[in-house]
Amino acid sequence: MTTLLPWLEEPLYRERLATLLSDVADAPLAAVRYVAPSGGTWPEGHRADRGAHEVDMAVALTLGNGWVLAASWAMDGLNEGLALELTEPGDTPDLSGTAVDVSGRAEWSEFLGMALTGITPVTHVPNEGCPEMPWAVRLDFSAAAPVTVALGESTGSGFTYMPDSLVVIFDEKEAAAYRIPASSEPALGHR
Repeated sequence: MTTLLPWLEEPLYRERLATLLSDVADAPLAAVRYVAPSGGTWPEGHRADRGAHEVDMAVALTLGNGWVLAASWAMDGLNEGLALELTEPGDTPDLSGTAVDVSGRAEWSEFLGMALTGITPVTHVPNEGCPEMPWAVRLDFSAAAPVTVALGESTGSGFTYMPDSLVVIFDEKEAAAYRIPASSEPALGHR
C-alpha cells in the first residue's frame, strides 16, 4: 500500500507519487466507487450531472491490474488536503463508509477500459503556517479528457472550497474555472 497524506514533506511526497505512478502506469480503469457515510447512498441530494459529481468521503478507482487508487479528503489540525492511497490487488482501501458503484454512470462509463496515464496534484496553502499540499488532482486517461477530483462542493453553476467534501469534475472548462484563494492554480492544474 502506498499512502500519500497531503502534509507529507515535499521530497517524500514526490517519491511516493513516483512509486504510485509506476504501479498504475497505463492500467485500464475497471470500476469506480464513491464512498458515502455508513448506510448512505449516492447521489442522495448531491450534484450528479454530466459536468460534475459531489462526493462525501472518497473516490475509489479500481484498475484492470487489480490495484485500487482512492482519493479522499484529509485533515490534521489546520492541515487540509487531498490524500491518495493505492492498495495492491486483493487489498481493500482504508475507507470507512458505504461504497457505491458508479461505474455504470454515463460520466464514468466512457472511461472504462481506458488507461490511466497520469496523476497531477494541484497544491494550496490551507492556513497560515501550513506547508503547500494537494487540494486537487488531475487524472489523465488515454484518448479522453481528464477527470479532476478536488476538495469542494457545488454552488450554483460553480464550486466553492470545502475541506471535508469532494467534487469530481468531468468538464475541463469547469475544472479550469474552479479556483480557490489559497492556490495559484485552478483545480485542473496547468497543462
